[in-house]
Amino acid sequence: MMRIKRRYWLFAIFILVGSVASGLTFEQNPFKTAADTFRGRVLGFELFKIPSNSMLPTLMPGDFIWVSTSAYRNEAPQINDVITFLYPKDKSINYIKRLIGRPGDTVRIEDFKVYVNEQQISQSYLNKSLVKQPYSRYMPPVVIPEGKLFVMGDNRDNSNDGRFFGLVNQADVIGKATTILFGKDNRTGSSIQ
Repeated sequence: MMRIKRRYWLFAIFILVGSVASGLTFEQNPFKTAADTFRGRVLGFELFKIPSNSMLPTLMPGDFIWVSTSAYRNEAPQINDVITFLYPKDKSINYIKRLIGRPGDTVRIEDFKVYVNEQQISQSYLNKSLVKQPYSRYMPPVVIPEGKLFVMGDNRDNSNDGRFFGLVNQADVIGKATTILFGKDNRTGSSIQ
């Protein structure tokens, strides 16, 4: 009988210590992510379902994706990374877009081509037939200030992105989209480029 009670106490102590350690880790936010879940802050990943066409053809509505919240623990997001972040106009909403400009960069669009620091960036991921609207054709130069990012959707004519809502706070980045866990057209398991 005494052994059983001792086991329960050991189990209770183990649960208590684990809960306190998890809580402290959650508050410390070791991955420096804007994620507000235990999974994102402590385990280093989030799972999202793509709700719209804004990232076609890279991501399709209904795709389930893996987002690494630990990706930017020791390095800054890179141009062309597909990132998730808190929507600047309503932080209760998560958005996903492609990173186009980082702090110190100058971004402009001319004749549907995106230039960062006067260098045209590769846009091999775009479906050119989806880019026809005037607001996709031209954007005057924007200098990205410290702590901010400029993002755009891959489906340029059907994307609420940095051209419309402005810059994203770097502190609002949740993580880097890395893998399509479940997708249409045999894309399950493929890397997000």
